[in-house]
Order: sequence, then structure tokens, then C-alpha cells
Amino acid sequence: MPKASSARKVARAAGLGGSRSYASRPPWGFYFALVLLVVLGLVGVYNSREYRQNKINNQGNVAPTVGMTTPWFEGYAVDICGKLQPPVNTNKNPFGITTKGDGIIYINPTVKSAAGHNATLGKFATSVGITLNAAQLQLPGGKLYQVGDNCQGKPGRIYVMTWSSPQAPQADGVLQDKQGISPTTGLEDTCNPDCESGVLLEKNQLVTIAFLPAPAKGKTPNILQPPQSVVSKLGTLVATGGTTSTTAATIPVPTTAKTATTSKPGKTSTATSSTVPTTAKTATTAKTATTAKTATTAKTATTAAGAGAGATSTGHKTTKKG
Repeated sequence: MPKASSARKVARAAGLGGSRSYASRPPWGFYFALVLLVVLGLVGVYNSREYRQNKINNQGNVAPTVGMTTPWFEGYAVDICGKLQPPVNTNKNPFGITTKGDGIIYINPTVKSAAGHNATLGKFATSVGITLNAAQLQLPGGKLYQVGDNCQGKPGRIYVMTWSSPQAPQADGVLQDKQGISPTTGLEDTCNPDCESGVLLEKNQLVTIAFLPAPAKGKTPNILQPPQSVVSKLGTLVATGGTTSTTAATIPVPTTAKTATTSKPGKTSTATSSTVPTTAKTATTAKTATTAKTATTAKTATTAAGAGAGATSTGHKTTKKG
């Protein structure tokens, strides 16, 4: 049987544990831990955002750069189950990478997040309202195609193929299915549409986005190139830098010669001047006026000559001999 002193000690301890004074003390340690976690979280988010922003800006320091004098141009097409789709026609241009309904990607970045290695096919798709990733493809207002959907009786997949120039033959297409690292910059060069940097846009090249059945193992899918109309347009834009020159036609202006004749005793002088009329009507008027003036002058000169001859005849006298 426990002693009374032990029982009293247990009762005293139980009383202290449930006392009001202990229960009323705030858990400062818990609150401090919560505040510390929030602060550390905010600092981590800020540092992560700064790191990401710096990385994006650094990738935007190479061509195509912000505010380029001459834009870049790239021909593109969308191949759905072996059929080329009409080019996207849009007024959207949030980053300086857009299209104008002619099958050309106009690349003239306005922000660093769309310049350099940030100028990607994915950025173009976002700009103009195309859904594009490794699992989905949808043109603005069109049907959504997802991996596994029926295409020519087989499950379809998303592909991207590029050609280094408009003159490159169909067989020279490069399938963008592997992530590559540039040996000079260490940055991702080309990869699937859902990779972080995406397929890079290039000057004077061709690219086709396709939804096609998967080919046989070890084979490359037969992806259509952009049509000849796009190739021709691309060649013109690259040659002119995106500007068109217009030469004004020169219209020959007729010249009317106006002759004035002045008669003086013993001397005749003729002055000729050229008049360039503004319109055909003016030229006709000038010609008429010149003819009338010439005729009048000639008439006046003839009259004067006649009068002089008359005066000479009158001046002689006839004398009769007686």
C-alpha cells in the first residue's frame, strides 16, 4: 500500500498539469516555427523566380534578338493524317512571333522571353492560339487531336519535322524527337514539343507539325513539307527583308514648241520656246494659241510689207514732156 506522501505528490503533479496557469500560456514555439516556415518559403520562391528569370534573359541575349532591324522568316505547315491544313490567320502577336495567314512564321521578338533560345515553336504556338505538346494538337477553332486518336485507321501521334532550307528535299527532313545539347552554349537545341526549350525557330527554314500514325519500328514517318506557295513566299521575304519596293512608272510628257515671229524693217527674228503642259488639254490649248499667234503675226508682217510697197510706188512722179 503506497504511503500517503506518495499519493499527495501524485495528486499535486496532476493538479499542476491541469492548472489554468499552464493552459493559458500561448505556444510561442509553435507560432515561431510557422512564421519561420512561411519566411523560408517566400525566400525560396523569390530566389527560384529570380534564377528562372535570369536564365530566360540569358537565353534571350542571342539571335533572334529583341528589336532586330531585319526579322527572321520560317515557313510552316500542319499535316493532319496526310493532309495539309489551311494556314492559321490571326491578329495575335504578344511576343513578336506570329503569322499572317500565309504559312510564314514572322520572328521579330519584342521581349527577351521570346528571343534567342526562347524563340521556340512552342512560343509561336502559344502566340497564335495553337495547342501543341507531345500529347495534343489543336488549331484555333479546330478539332483536338490526342495521342491514340484514330488517324488513317491507326493510333496517331504528334510529330515535328524541320528542313534546313526551302531547297532541302523531302528526304532531308529531321525529325525532332530527341533532346539535344548545343556544344557551344550548353543549352537545349531541339527536342519534343513539350521539352522546356522546345524546337528552336530558325531563319529561312521549313517546319511541319504533324498528327500521323506511328511508322514501323526504325522507320521515319512520311511528313509533308510546306506547300510551294509557302516556299515561294519565304524566298521573297528573305530576299527583301520583309519589305516590298514599288517603282513608279514614268509617263512621257509631250513638249509643244511655240514660235513667235517679229517683223521689223530690214530685220526678221524668230524666237522658239518649249512649253511642257500639265495635261493633254493644256497641250491642245497651247498648240491652238501658238497657231493663232503665229498666223496673226504672219498676217501682220504681210500687211506691213504690202503697205511698204504701196508707199514706194506712190513716191514716184510721172513727168510729161511738152
